[in-house]
Amino acid sequence: MRLWTRHAPIAALLAFLLGATCHGYVHAQPAQGVDIVALKKEQEVLFQRILKNPADLDASFRHAEVSTALGDFEAAIGSLERMLFFNPDLPRVRLELGVLYFRLGSYELSKAYFESAITAPDTPAEVRAKVAAYLAEINKRLNPSQLTFFAQTGARYQTNANAGPDGSLVRVFGFDATLDRQFVRQPDWNWFAQGVAHHVLDLGNQRGDAWETTIGAYLSRHDRFTRLDTNLVDVQTGPRLALLPESAPGWSVRPYVGATAVHLGGEYYLSARTAGASIAWVPSPGWSFEVGYERSRRDYHNTDDYPTAQEQTGMVDTGYFLAGGPLLLGWNWFARGTISHNDARVQWQSYKQRTLDLYLTYTLVLPMLGPERAITIAPFAGILDADYDGPDPLIDPNIARRDLERRIGIGIDLQLTKNIGFSARFQQSEIESTLPNYEMENRSVYFGPTVRF
Repeated sequence: MRLWTRHAPIAALLAFLLGATCHGYVHAQPAQGVDIVALKKEQEVLFQRILKNPADLDASFRHAEVSTALGDFEAAIGSLERMLFFNPDLPRVRLELGVLYFRLGSYELSKAYFESAITAPDTPAEVRAKVAAYLAEINKRLNPSQLTFFAQTGARYQTNANAGPDGSLVRVFGFDATLDRQFVRQPDWNWFAQGVAHHVLDLGNQRGDAWETTIGAYLSRHDRFTRLDTNLVDVQTGPRLALLPESAPGWSVRPYVGATAVHLGGEYYLSARTAGASIAWVPSPGWSFEVGYERSRRDYHNTDDYPTAQEQTGMVDTGYFLAGGPLLLGWNWFARGTISHNDARVQWQSYKQRTLDLYLTYTLVLPMLGPERAITIAPFAGILDADYDGPDPLIDPNIARRDLERRIGIGIDLQLTKNIGFSARFQQSEIESTLPNYEMENRSVYFGPTVRF
């Protein structure tokens, strides 16, 4: 860690620069709460000092710090580049130059400095994470049409693949009954394939407006429970429009529409149409906050395996939030929450639902195995609470269903090359319910190769 701890004061300037990006990407404005007149006087004194002794790194650093506080990024860049001239072995300075050039919109120079800042094998994980976020944003801004793709195939094992109750004692017509053992929880293996493609098209109007489209698909084939074989396709598209790109950069609104189709057990099971809108704030690369609302029409179709599926047909209203950003020591976090109401044809299929999920990620670069190799660890936890509007008379005419699901797990992603990897995920979940028919536990694990670009 020698290179990254040699100049401790530089870390303070870096923190200011990274924090300053929360106020926008392009505008160079003095930081709030500073004495502008005093700083300008100090800036001039430091400039004269540097003219007399260009090798004075302390004066150059302080000049960069003062210039950044004043929003004079060009002057700050000049001081930092002067420091590199006399001592090229300063990766922190290269990182700060990457941030400054990014804020000025000089993305090619910014990219070059960011890449040179992480060449050392002892680069801290949190620095690599910040650079990765900036490089991703730079790539987006330099390419008017971007396509990203992720796919995985592999095997999945579940201890309760059929979502059966834990025990054989259930309720039927309001009385206790013994369920045949073939309907309680049963394990199963399945093969799966999943993929997501995300396309962003810059509309080229200098505001940063873009058109975003996401297409996802999932396919599974089970060993025992073939009625759970799934074919799913989901499409969502809409513009992302900058709200106030000059005075409030980073804010955007996104109206969108979507459609979903599901085949279950080899038969057409569900179709859905969705319309929604969200407001997002990206204060700096790596950080994001978004709130939204959507309304969906879901049409279920009866099948041989699911003869009463149409009872679930109806409208679903959902409010949601998404948020994420960096933590300490290279960790990142992501949170997602929803509040929804499903208004189905019958009250025992209508419900109010609340969910909350939290994810942490840590990526460890493995330079000894190759320049592209890294491992990402992602522990997660979630909770789901659902209140049904009324009792199901076939189960218990006097007790409405209420479920509380808790889940916890961990994902591991090993990146073997730039485009090829291997991913595995383990999850344990349990559901507590007012009705024993729905109380269950499940442990699942899936694994398989991945492709991304």
